[in-house]
Amino acid sequence: MHTAESEPQILHPANSGHRMRWNIAILLGIGVLINYFDRVNLSVAHTGLEHSFGINDVVYGYLLGAYNIPYAICQIPMGALLDRFGIKPIGRIGAFLWSLASFAAAAAATVPIFYSARLLLGVGEAPFFPANAKAIGRWFPPHRRSFATSFFDSAAKFSSAIGIPLIGIIVLRFGWRSGFLFTGALSLAYFAAFYFIYRDPRPGETDHYVAPVRHAASSSARTTPTPHLGFFALLRQPKVLGLTIGFGAYNYVFYLLLTWLPSYFHQALHIDLFDSFFYTAIPWFIATIADLLIGGLLVDMLIHRGLNSSRVRMVALVLGTLFGLGIFGAAFAHTRFAAVYLLIGIAAYLFLLRDTNMVPAASITQ
Repeated sequence: MHTAESEPQILHPANSGHRMRWNIAILLGIGVLINYFDRVNLSVAHTGLEHSFGINDVVYGYLLGAYNIPYAICQIPMGALLDRFGIKPIGRIGAFLWSLASFAAAAAATVPIFYSARLLLGVGEAPFFPANAKAIGRWFPPHRRSFATSFFDSAAKFSSAIGIPLIGIIVLRFGWRSGFLFTGALSLAYFAAFYFIYRDPRPGETDHYVAPVRHAASSSARTTPTPHLGFFALLRQPKVLGLTIGFGAYNYVFYLLLTWLPSYFHQALHIDLFDSFFYTAIPWFIATIADLLIGGLLVDMLIHRGLNSSRVRMVALVLGTLFGLGIFGAAFAHTRFAAVYLLIGIAAYLFLLRDTNMVPAASITQ
C-alpha cells in the first residue's frame, strides 16, 4: 500500500513556478530589446546630429564613449549593489534612469547636454546584464540556463535587427529627436512592467522541476552549494579571467558593429542611408536565430546528454572566434554583398562568444 509519504512528490512543470520563471525570462528579454534600442539610436542619429550640432567623427566618438565609460566603470559597483540590495530595487532605479536619459537626449539643445544624457544612460543601464545573469541563476537550474540566457541575450541581436530599420524610418521621417523620444517612451513602459512584475523566487519555487540527470556533474551541481568567493578570490579563478577576456573581445566587436555599421555602409560602400539601415539588420537577424538554436538549445542539449559543460562551451568559443576573423575581410570589402557575407560570419562569433560566457556568469552570480 502506498502512502502519501512514500510517494515522491514531483510537481508538473506547468505549475505556477514554472510559468513564472518563463515570465521572468520574457520580461528580461523585452528589457534587453528596449535596452539596445536605447544604445543603437545614436548610430541611427549620426547624420542628424552632424546637421544639428555640426559634429565630426571625433566628437561622435566622444558621444559614444560618453555611454561606454560610465557603463564600464559602474559594472563592479553595480554588481556589489545587486548583491547587497537585490535585483528588484536596483533594476527599478536603473530602468527609470535610462528612460530619463533618452528623454533628456531628445530635448538636448547643445552637445554638452546631449553628452550628459549619454553619461546618464551608461549609469542607468550598467546594472542590467549583471542583474539578468543573477536572475537567471536564481530562477533556472543549471541544465536550463543556456537556453534561458540565449532567450534574453538574443534580444540584443534582434533589437539591432529590427531597431536600426525601425528607428531609422522614424528618424528619416520625423527627425533624430523622435528616435530618442520613441526609445524613451518604450523605456518608461518597461520600467512600469519591471516594477510590477519582477520578483525573486519564493522558497521552494525553483526546485519543483525534476529532470533526468544523465551524469554525475549535473547531480553535484544540484546538491552541492556554491561556495562564497570574495572579489580577489574571484580574480584568481581561471573561469573568471576567461570571462573577462572573452567579454572584452566580444564587446569591442559588438559595439563596433552596433555603433558604426550604418555609417560604414553609407560612407564606405556609398549605399543610400535608408538602405544601409536594412543591410545593417542582416547579420543581426542571423545572430538572433543562431543565438537561440545553437547558443541556447544545442548547448543545453549536449550538456544534458552528458557532455562536459566546460568542454562544450570551449569548443563553441573557439569556433565562434574563428568565424569572427571575418571582420578582417570586411575591412577590405568593396561591395555590399561581400561585406554582408563576411559580417554574417561575425554574427556567428557574436552569439557563440556571448552565450558561452554569460552562462558561467549566471552560475557565479546566483
